[in-house]
Amino acid sequence: MSNRPVLRHLASGEGLLQLLASLVVMGACPSAQANGAFPNSLGILLPADRREETFLATTFGLISSHDGGKSWTWSCEQPVATAANLYQMGPSPLDRIFAVSSHGLIYSDDGSCTWSVAAGALQDGWGTDAFADPTDPMHVLAIGAPNPMSPESVYESTDGGISFGSPLFTAPLTGALTGIEIARSNPAIVYLAMYDAPGPHPQIGKSTDGGKTWAAPLDLEPILGRSTLRILAVDPTDPDKIFLRVSQPFGDVLAVSADGGVTFQTPVKFAFQLTAFARLASGTVLVAGSDFDPQGNMTPASYRSTDAAHTFGAWSAPRLRALAERSGQLYAAADNFNDGFALGVSTDEGLTFMPLMTYDKVTSVMGCVQTACSDSCRAQAALSLWSASICPAGTMGADAGGQPDGASPASVAPSGRPPAARHGCAGSGAEPSDFSAVVLAAALVGILHDRRRCRRRSLSTDP
Repeated sequence: MSNRPVLRHLASGEGLLQLLASLVVMGACPSAQANGAFPNSLGILLPADRREETFLATTFGLISSHDGGKSWTWSCEQPVATAANLYQMGPSPLDRIFAVSSHGLIYSDDGSCTWSVAAGALQDGWGTDAFADPTDPMHVLAIGAPNPMSPESVYESTDGGISFGSPLFTAPLTGALTGIEIARSNPAIVYLAMYDAPGPHPQIGKSTDGGKTWAAPLDLEPILGRSTLRILAVDPTDPDKIFLRVSQPFGDVLAVSADGGVTFQTPVKFAFQLTAFARLASGTVLVAGSDFDPQGNMTPASYRSTDAAHTFGAWSAPRLRALAERSGQLYAAADNFNDGFALGVSTDEGLTFMPLMTYDKVTSVMGCVQTACSDSCRAQAALSLWSASICPAGTMGADAGGQPDGASPASVAPSGRPPAARHGCAGSGAEPSDFSAVVLAAALVGILHDRRRCRRRSLSTDP
């Protein structure tokens, strides 16, 4: 959800009251350590051509294994990757990692040793979402804007996400674009999730020529009510079948369309949040999230469908943060602290999971970032994520909760993969009429930004 339409709408008292009411109902993301997020998992990256490699994206950087899970290394969020979320990996042979950070759309060619900001149209602005074409490693579509008060647009890259050209589609000034996806079985078909404000009024856009032209957006408010949308997936074998996460004032809904977004069914509802989704190669659909018990405590909820998402039954699963499949194995990111593992794997489509890793199994910091990550490593150790003995010597002294300077050397691992070719090196709002409105607007936009980051971080989909 973009902040720009909200900023424009805040100029009126009505806008302030509407936003305040929405935030009270929907809640905000809890505050946290370091980059503002509680230590948690975000997504799973599985290079199809490198089966020994597995990446777990977290709110404090990337944890990776390059030996089939025998050992695990960590790289922190570097300055350009601050508050990174929406991690994804493009197809082989590049296996380029993408993320959205406070600096915009970023990418890494070396397993997160270094990050670069996408150039071209988005270089001086920012990106809010991207999708790497699963059939073409050089083709990437992104959503972004050149400056805070410009409408969001769709941009295309033909060099693998290194740079982006002129906009292909632009949202109205009162609206925002929330997600984009290319159909795997027919890359000419592209779906775009969006909304218009006030409302919000949810809409879905569709292109049948790769994004060059777009049909008039379909208004989904009569079906899904006032809400915002994100695209969970386009079915890999049926380009007309799409899965959406619909965020309403009182929870999230899984919406499924079999006709390209004209009609939708809503077979699964969560009282709070939808956090994980996967459509497996077998056709099984898995979805998980959070509900509330009668006492008001948050509880995990998960569902499974074996009939093409027409009906769902209860599924006993951990507190899932993400799901991804590779070569018949289902990987799950769970709650490290309550489920007993951060990453697990299943060979029976999620009926059982074998733990692969907990955060305390991280035994080294990637050698290429040992200096940059030393203080952050100690901050995580202070939270008991892992032992401080793995942290390189840094600037944080004993008074700051880390090892004093001069402590024993850390265990430092190499990057774990050969150097790849790299390219490059590592807002304003409305003007309310009085000071109180300015203060309230700033506070509310800050809360909204935190919630947007929290919600985006908590959801990963099967690529």
